[in-house]
Amino acid sequence: MNPVPAALLVLLLAALAELLHARRVQVAARLAFGPEGAPRTWTNAAPFLRCLALAAFAWGLAVMWQLHQAAKDGQPAETAEPTRLIFVADLSPSMYLKDAGPEGKVTRQQRMREEVEAVLMRVGGDLRYGVVGFYTEARSVVMDARDPELVRNVFDGLPVQYVMKPGSTDLGAAINAAVKVVAGLPEQTVRLVIFTDGDTVPLQPILPRPKSVRDVLVLGVGDPRKGTFIAGHQSRQDSQVLADVARALRGAYYDVNEKHLPTDALGDLVRRTPPPKTGLDLAGMAVLAMLLGASVLALLPVALQYAGSGWKVVRRDVAGEGAVR
Repeated sequence: MNPVPAALLVLLLAALAELLHARRVQVAARLAFGPEGAPRTWTNAAPFLRCLALAAFAWGLAVMWQLHQAAKDGQPAETAEPTRLIFVADLSPSMYLKDAGPEGKVTRQQRMREEVEAVLMRVGGDLRYGVVGFYTEARSVVMDARDPELVRNVFDGLPVQYVMKPGSTDLGAAINAAVKVVAGLPEQTVRLVIFTDGDTVPLQPILPRPKSVRDVLVLGVGDPRKGTFIAGHQSRQDSQVLADVARALRGAYYDVNEKHLPTDALGDLVRRTPPPKTGLDLAGMAVLAMLLGASVLALLPVALQYAGSGWKVVRRDVAGEGAVR
């Protein structure tokens, strides 16, 4: 439906209808308007206003229909498999050391939670969320969740680590277990975001990145320069270990202890807000045209009824006491 031809067609039909109506009014002019046989002068504009109002409404309606069809046709076809954003979280005791954040006054676990929130605030679209926690082993906590609040709940103090055997963190074994969890998912549908401080026993070889995984981000928390004593050793963010893990998984390592992950690192997961529009766009003009057209069509009959003619029809009282309006 092309808006301009549709409006012109409605304008033509309305004009023909007004001509036919004018001919019929002339026949009964004296009956309708009294001895003068004519309404007030301003009513000469009524036929033109009606035609323009109908044409404006038709144009606006056609534009809105056209925009609706364009938006419908422009929507991408739904893919068979949605993108899965899976957080792999270090739940070992060293994550509760307080040396993280810009001022070094929060625990590494708290810093991890802040960074998860920063990621969730920037991503959107058709996503499925997952959380894999690891300590001496790896456990799937949430998988294929549509609601990011489930992810927030896990990082908001859910004591998953208590279902794992105590011991030293084997980062290599834990990441390998997490990789196996997602290995069976459809190809190129998984984005892994690994949070850890790198405090581990000697790193064992990391399994190759499976075909299901498209991107890997290794995010380090904890002070990378100054260690904190725990379990007989100094614990700090081990940049070398984390870089090795990222390299083995063909991903990227970022130190997020003091600064958030750069938005560009999230790639096409980012939900970008369009800039605010100024002025009227085509849709706004269409709505305005429909509003003005409908208003004129609704108010014009009322104006014609009460102000279209000076002739007042009266009736005689049954008792003959005079004319009553």
